[in-house]
Amino acid sequence: MNKYRSPIMKHRRTLIVVLLNILFCAIVLYFFANYSQLRPYAGSAIKEVLAGLLLLTSIYANYFLLYPLLRKKHPVVYWVVVVFVSIVAGLIEMAIAWPFMKYCCAAAMEQWGLFRFFLHHLMIVTARDLAFNFFPYMFRERQELRKALDAEVQVVYRDTQMVDVIDHESNLLMIPKDDIYYCVQDGNFTRIYTVYDSWFTRLGSMKHLVQLFGEEEFVRISPAVLIPYQYIWSCNGSEVFLKKMPWTKQPLSFTLDSKNSDSIADQVAEGLQRYKAQTGGEQVPKRRPQSNYKRKPVVPPQQKLDMVHSCIQANPGCNTTDIVAQTEISLSTVERCLSELRKRKLVKYVGSKRHGGYHVNS
Repeated sequence: MNKYRSPIMKHRRTLIVVLLNILFCAIVLYFFANYSQLRPYAGSAIKEVLAGLLLLTSIYANYFLLYPLLRKKHPVVYWVVVVFVSIVAGLIEMAIAWPFMKYCCAAAMEQWGLFRFFLHHLMIVTARDLAFNFFPYMFRERQELRKALDAEVQVVYRDTQMVDVIDHESNLLMIPKDDIYYCVQDGNFTRIYTVYDSWFTRLGSMKHLVQLFGEEEFVRISPAVLIPYQYIWSCNGSEVFLKKMPWTKQPLSFTLDSKNSDSIADQVAEGLQRYKAQTGGEQVPKRRPQSNYKRKPVVPPQQKLDMVHSCIQANPGCNTTDIVAQTEISLSTVERCLSELRKRKLVKYVGSKRHGGYHVNS
């Protein structure tokens, strides 16, 4: 049974972020107001708050409006608009503080001149606004990169039903989804245990695996444990018992999350019923050697590919030993680079195995 959650509790993370942003802007404005060479005090606390809200508005407008609309299609226009918005925000902030500045900074205005004094403070305020607008830009760039990587992983998983993992020797492997026995969160990594008495690691939190697998075949029984329905034996409302494997002495069990144990138990019961209706249950697989897992080929970095290609171009007919000596790249990496370059048809091997060498394709 789902417990009622108030709107504040549902959106508490967003509210906390907004409050932290407001507090941050208030601290920045307080710092600026206490150093007249940066920007003199506006004259009242209300005007300082308005200046802070103006800065916060420009940051949020960049994050939610300017970046999504202009960054990809019109990058030059995007930066021009960001600079323009920063200048306008600086002008408005100076206009808010100007009535008080005329009296408290009269001596400085007389010494510098009115135009030079105003332009000096306007440039400082505009530079500050531009600096703060780099933050939403960097955050959105990071989010876009994360979305692109997640989309690529989703495509690979959808087409192959295989998951990328790392073994104990830091090799990148692809294992079938049906081999996953259970997953456990381990700091910034997720440890994936298979039905063949082996385990692997995967960079990222449990949240990414949940998004990858969905809720049709896997259930998250606690913040740190994810289990496929096909290997769940039973659930008594507080614990989930897994099917016994040939290598286990007794069935494994995991405790449900105490805060949502009722809803999770209902979800497990519904998922088991749906799984049995679709498949009729499956036998426990026989033990299989780990070597059956497919190793995903690792493409060398483009920088090393270019080094090897340039070496062959400068020394036609060179062999692997010559390339290693001239580039100071390890033998295994050079061999992978040569394999990738040959696959891309950028180089070719001419001659016998003993006396031949590599040449650049014309």
